[in-house]
Formats: sequence, C-alpha cells, structure tokens
Amino acid sequence: MAEKEKFGGRVKASFETRKFRGGAYATFLSVIAVALVIVINLIMTTLDLQLDVTDDGKFSLDAETIRLLKEIDEDITIYYFVQSGGESPYLDNLFTKYDDYNDRVKIEYKDPILHPKFAAQYVEDSVTLDSFLVVNETTGKAKFVPNSEILVQEVNYNTFQIQTTGISLENGINAAIQYVTNEDLPVVYNVQGHGESSISATLSKIFEKNNITTNDVRLVTQGEIPNDCDLLFINQPQTDYTADEIAMVKEYLMAGGDAIFVLDYMTPELTNFNELLIYYGMDVHEGILMEGDSRYCLYQMPYVILPTVYNTDITESVRGRKYVVAQTVSGITLREDKREGLTIEKLLETSEQSYIKPADSETLDKEDGDLSGQFCVGLKLTEAAGEEETRIAVYSAKFFFDDQLLSESSYGNMDILINTINTFTEQENAVSVPAKSLMEEQLTVPSASGNKIVLFTTVLLPLAIIGVGIFVVVRRRKK
Repeated sequence: MAEKEKFGGRVKASFETRKFRGGAYATFLSVIAVALVIVINLIMTTLDLQLDVTDDGKFSLDAETIRLLKEIDEDITIYYFVQSGGESPYLDNLFTKYDDYNDRVKIEYKDPILHPKFAAQYVEDSVTLDSFLVVNETTGKAKFVPNSEILVQEVNYNTFQIQTTGISLENGINAAIQYVTNEDLPVVYNVQGHGESSISATLSKIFEKNNITTNDVRLVTQGEIPNDCDLLFINQPQTDYTADEIAMVKEYLMAGGDAIFVLDYMTPELTNFNELLIYYGMDVHEGILMEGDSRYCLYQMPYVILPTVYNTDITESVRGRKYVVAQTVSGITLREDKREGLTIEKLLETSEQSYIKPADSETLDKEDGDLSGQFCVGLKLTEAAGEEETRIAVYSAKFFFDDQLLSESSYGNMDILINTINTFTEQENAVSVPAKSLMEEQLTVPSASGNKIVLFTTVLLPLAIIGVGIFVVVRRRKK
C-alpha cells in the first residue's frame, strides 16, 4: 500500500514539474497552430480563394491587363476553344480571371469538336485547340488568337529541340481586345529605295499580332509621304537620300509626324541623311562602338552591348525584366547647339568605359586616339509643331531588330519596338505584358563559391554545432 502511495505521489509530482508545464504549453500552442491551419484551409477551399506567391505572377493577371479590362466600355466576349476536361491549367487559370474586373467582359468555353463552325461566323481562321476568339458584341468586330501566338517556344541548345518556355496569353488576348475596341489602328510606312532593311516575315508577324499595318513607300516615286502614315520607319539605309527626299521627311516631321530611325555604322558616310540627324540635335560618330566594361557585354563580346536602360514610357515594361541587346552599334552624342525647343530623352546608354573603333580596325582593344566615354544607343526626341508634336525614336544598333532578338522572349528589343509605336501613335488600351515563364529558375554557383559553401555546410557548421553542444553540457554539469 505504501509503495502504491509513493508511486502515485511520484506520478502526481511529475505533472507539477517545470518540464511538464513547459511541454504542456508547447503542446497547447502546437494544437492551436494546427487548428488555425485547418480552419484557414477550410475557409480558402469553401470560398475558392487562391493566393499567387510566384515571383512573376504565373497565376495572376498583370496590373496592365487589369487596367485594360476596367477601361472597357463595350460588351466583349472571350471564347476559349477547348474540349471539356482538356483545359490547360496555366491558360485556364488566367482565362477565368478575365471577367473578374468588368461586368461587360464575359468568358465562354467552346468545344471545337461539338461546334466546328462557331468561329466561322466571325473570322476565317482555322480553329485549333487551346486558341481564343475575342468578339465585340456591340460592333461584331472579332479577332482570333491562335495557340501559336500564346506559347513562347525557344530552341533548347542542349537537345536542339523546340520547347515551350512560357505562356503569352495576356499579350494575345489584350491585343485582340485592343483590335476589337479601337477604330484607328496604327499604319507604319517602311521607307525603301536606299538599301533599307525590309520588313522580315518575323517582324511582319509581330506587327500583325499587335494590330499594326505596314506598307512600303519609295519617296522618289511617291513624291510625298502618304496622308494615312502614322509613323515613318527608316531602317538602316545603305545609300544616301537625295536632298528632295530629306526635304519630304523634314516637312513630314515638322508638321507633327512621328518616325523611328534605325542606324547603320556607315550612317556618318550618308551626307544628307546624317545632316537630318544633326538637325535633330545628335552626332553619329564614325566606327563601331565597343563596351569596355565586361558587365555590360553579352558573352564577353565588346561589340554586343547590354546598354543601361532608363526608366521611360517606352522602356518601362522592359527595365529590370529583360535584357536589351545592341550589336554593331554606332555611337551617338548630343549636340550642345541643339534647338531650345527640342527635347531629347535618353532611352539606352553605354558605360563610361565604352570606346569607338574604326570599322576596319584589326583589334577590338582600346588604343590611344579612340574616342571614349558614354554614348547613346537609343533616344527619344520631341519638339512642338504648332498644335501637334514631332516624336522621333533613334536606335543606333545595326541588328537591334534582328529576327533572333525579336523571337527570343528573354530579350526586350521587340517590346521596345512595339512600345515605341504604341506610344507615338497614342493607341488606346495599348498594354505590354511580359510572358509568364514555365521554366524553373536555376541557381548557378561559381565553382569557387560552391567549394566554400560545401566546406561550410559539411565541415565548419557541423563542428560548430558539436562545439556548442559540448559547451552547454559541460556548463550544466558544473552547475
């Protein structure tokens, strides 16, 4: 009996120890934490609430898209052509959010197998799975967005296979909304006749996707710049313009016209064309620009420059998000004697360590006598023209709008071109949204840093933990 009482006393005392009270408190907090997680999970599930914690908002509409949707004042229906149960998780997740911000925007699913002729009443395009159709129910205007314009595909240089690396659903649908809601879409005239680069198939497709109409014009035969020209595109002329052609271009600009000039390294040799650039406050220097700071070179090649991107209305969507690549660049500096009413805004610029080499130089290294310093690669010029305003964008890289740079989603060259056109032509509802990457970001650690990390995690850290443990045990025993 006495033994039982002693045992009962020990049990009772164990519940009164400091260790038990601490353990009970910890258990209580754990139970509360688990209960809160369960309750929050039930609430989120019941209300169908979701939280996008990805860095690039893979499952959320971009702020620019939301702004576009809120401004729509016509009845718009967006159709998703897909078989029931075959919805792409990435596409469907974004698609279902398009009617969350405006009651005048509706979304519907259409099975192309069950409704093979549905799209034919609006467009002539052949419908494919995972494609979309945007219809303005007020005007009947419609635009089809094929699957090929939604998927971002690039070559995997390890396997040399085409792989899908991203989703550009928002850009596709947003451009379609812009098309069906805007009456005046931009018309770009590409000047020809002096060896200028023509509109490639890649660039033509980009223009079509972004609702931009392009036409060629030969100033000598045309005699004037067409009245419906919203923007004049002069892309790397190889021979000089006549004085009459320059007079046509200047007359167009001084009346409030807009233009994009893309320069070639031989531009300084074109006397009349170069005089036009001088008139607008810039000097284009002979030779090819080299970047002396390797941090601003692509693959350590000094003639392939990653210029500093300034925060402007044209570059805002690119800055800090994508690389802008300028290869075979002409160096531009601003003239001190420019007209007072002419405003020049830098878009892209090299570092202070850049320098210019003659085109026929046998070395890429900087030598005595090479002109050096910061040079502009992209400029925006504005000047009042009566009640209008002249706007000119100048890009001084020969391959700035090369097909490869336009096709790679990781480069921002295409975005800058489309932003320039949309800004100059003042397009309503014009937005630019980066594609959502489907690739998992990988952390690349240099070998030297990797060895240090391995040494710390496998040797130093375990030894430190063991040392702290020994210190704590010895100290407690002494007490």
